[in-house]
Amino acid sequence: MIDYRHGISILDIIVYIPTFFLALWMAFHHGFKKSSGWYFFVVFSLARIIGAACYLATLSAPSNISLYITWAVCTSLGISPLILACIGLLSRANDSIMRKTAKPLSPLLFRAVSLLSLVALVVSIVGTTENSDITHGLVNTKTQVALILFLITWFGACILLLLVANRSHSIEDGEHRLLLAVGISLPLILVRLIYSFIYSFGHKSDFSMLSGNVTVQLVMSVLEEIVIVLVCLGIGLTLQVRPSPEYSHQPSVSDRQSDAIEMESGGYQENQSRRRQTPRPKRRGGPLTKLVMFIVDEINDRRK
Repeated sequence: MIDYRHGISILDIIVYIPTFFLALWMAFHHGFKKSSGWYFFVVFSLARIIGAACYLATLSAPSNISLYITWAVCTSLGISPLILACIGLLSRANDSIMRKTAKPLSPLLFRAVSLLSLVALVVSIVGTTENSDITHGLVNTKTQVALILFLITWFGACILLLLVANRSHSIEDGEHRLLLAVGISLPLILVRLIYSFIYSFGHKSDFSMLSGNVTVQLVMSVLEEIVIVLVCLGIGLTLQVRPSPEYSHQPSVSDRQSDAIEMESGGYQENQSRRRQTPRPKRRGGPLTKLVMFIVDEINDRRK
């Protein structure tokens, strides 16, 4: 019999099947690369579709533990793709700064925060799959560590947002909407994190995604994720396709000094070669006279 919780799974399928194809189209339209952020909305929508399908499948196989574990894994996949998508959108804004002023933030900052989010995702999956006792809500030390890493990643994304927003005057026209999308998404992701933290560390049964209060899950988890996806994809539809910038190496003082020395050295060698190519007049006289005139010619060449 379909209950309230199964209704949420039906809602997920209704929402995320269209967003999956929309995100897939946007990924190809803007460039199927991680830095655009659209790729992660594809992953997130797919995870939600699979998770919802597995939970609905428990209607016919309520004792199948694998279905519950798969559903839990897909649920745990939600936070990481959303944070990575926000980082990807900020990275696109940083690319815009590079194209306009050539003074962007270092791409290493975005990669570092993204890497931490991926580590948290791996730890979360390992922690979820190794616990087959669904009566405890699939909570263990590894899933708790993953939540802490997700929170750190969230703070990292907030710092990146502030850094990029501080250079908003250097962003191209039309790309400022990316900051709006991320600014709306990050507080909603925090609410989603709080929902997981309350159950994992506070052990409040109402916040269990398996047997807790379904209305609490809907208000603090499901709706937040839907709003994030719709806002980001909606703003993404208004963006133009932009070329990928080239993050060229900025020469340092030592590099410029080295280049100057090489230029001077090259100029000296060029002058030397010219001197060697310039034919000298033949001198008449004895060996001593020729030696003196040779020295005079060398002195004149160096003066030139």
